[in-house]
Amino acid sequence: MGEVSRLAISAQLEEVRDACDFVVEAAEAANLDERAVYHCQMAVDEALTNIIEHGYQYAGRDSRIEVTTEHQERRFTITIIDDSPAFNPLQHQAPDPTEPLDSRKPGGWGIYFIRKLMDEVEYERVGGHNYLRLIKGIPETEAVPVPAAAAEDTFPVRHLENRSAVISPSGRLDSNTSPMLEKTLSTQLQQGNVWLYVDMSQVEYIASSGLKVLVSAWRRAHDGEGDVVLSGLQPRIVEILEMVGFDMLFQIYPDLDAALAANPSRS
Repeated sequence: MGEVSRLAISAQLEEVRDACDFVVEAAEAANLDERAVYHCQMAVDEALTNIIEHGYQYAGRDSRIEVTTEHQERRFTITIIDDSPAFNPLQHQAPDPTEPLDSRKPGGWGIYFIRKLMDEVEYERVGGHNYLRLIKGIPETEAVPVPAAAAEDTFPVRHLENRSAVISPSGRLDSNTSPMLEKTLSTQLQQGNVWLYVDMSQVEYIASSGLKVLVSAWRRAHDGEGDVVLSGLQPRIVEILEMVGFDMLFQIYPDLDAALAANPSRS
């Protein structure tokens, strides 16, 4: 057995970030590269959010979830143990990323990401507990630390002409902060600003909850003959968008200036 670390959290969404930080620290110590660390972080975020929202139906305050990491020679294993009802994600039918957006059913993307981002995923039910193992091979290169998330109370908005606005989220767009992004975007749409330029240059991480918010805003903007335009995405976030086909859905530009220049009549 390799080096093992353990963390126990309450089955509450606000504790998911602590578990993600714990996994990031362990993954960096295991010499995973930046991309692999990000994959582990997102997989754990999605797995824990799914357990809390669906396994415990948000009512798991007195329940505990244990997260362990094990570093072996060429293998990094994350094990998530919970006592919610049995659920095997490997038997869940994965959504089709090529299916048209209007035909897609909501949900299921978290499990899709887990299976795509990790090299191996294992599940077993033992003694009334779910054991979910997420495995990543350890690359040869040294790890590059992931920047710490910046704590923000609000997402800044800059109003433009012609029913347009620039929204500048930052840090992590996960199950805790996605409602803040949703509120920011919804407020602008309610005010009649249907051309929303989302400057993602300061966003270091996005979970499926953040993607759902962006897609929902995109739909509402299109209903109002507008659009949601993304810019400044980090390569690892572009990878996630490409994984589910959202790079074909959104207008994506290298930076905000390029996005505004491509739509001069709207800015």
